[in-house]
Amino acid sequence: MMKIPNLQKIIIFFGAVAVIGLIFYNTKDLFLGAPLSIVTVKDGATVTDSFLPISGIAKHSSSVAINGRVVAVAKNGSFADGVVLSPGYNIIEIAEQDRFGKEKYKVLHLVAEPTSEVATSLNIHYQ
Repeated sequence: MMKIPNLQKIIIFFGAVAVIGLIFYNTKDLFLGAPLSIVTVKDGATVTDSFLPISGIAKHSSSVAINGRVVAVAKNGSFADGVVLSPGYNIIEIAEQDRFGKEKYKVLHLVAEPTSEVATSLNIHYQ
């Protein structure tokens, strides 16, 4: 027959582990920094448009900057902005500072190959 005191020790142990896990889950952003995710474009992508909209989620952030320009962040942590790309290789830096003072950076390396051509026809007839 199983002793009751051992069962109580097991229940107390698992209860303590659950409480410690819950505390860590609720304070993980303090220790690990707030999450920053970019949902528009992936690093290393090749794009065909010279304007690139960038959006993402930066929970618990106090500010987000794209290439040094501060971007508005909604209460739910979402942000959206855009950058103009030069033809060829481009580097875009997204910086986040969270409410705890920690900073995170994501750097995107993109290749822009615009398909649009500039109109060069001189056969324009004006009325």
